[in-house]
Amino acid sequence: MKNQLRTAMILLLLLIAGVANAASQGRWELLGEQDVDFGKDHDTINVGRHEGKFKELQIRVKDAPIEVSNFVVTFDNDQKFNPKIKHRFAEGSGTHSIDLPGDRRVIKRIDFNYHSVNRREGHGKVQVYAR
Repeated sequence: MKNQLRTAMILLLLLIAGVANAASQGRWELLGEQDVDFGKDHDTINVGRHEGKFKELQIRVKDAPIEVSNFVVTFDNDQKFNPKIKHRFAEGSGTHSIDLPGDRRVIKRIDFNYHSVNRREGHGKVQVYAR
């Protein structure tokens, strides 16, 4: 009986360790998205404290080719991070993960400039994910 209890406890601890490891890996969470129109070239995604703390970002583009530039992340302490992003994204493409400086941080907002590459392609969408 003691061996069965001990085995059950070991299995339970291994299960808890596996779940904790999976949670620390993190899944990409959508912070926000903006529709790209032809009259506007700047947008802000307000994130805020309730979203959590993050270490990496990723930009994804949907529905049309879009060029993204001047990407600025503002943290909760108003410190800014400006990764050098000026890239023409094909429809359905995105960046590799962008490491944020320091430890996991709360993101207050993200400002970025963009424009549609081809007006005939219709409206596109810029999405920002984090983990």
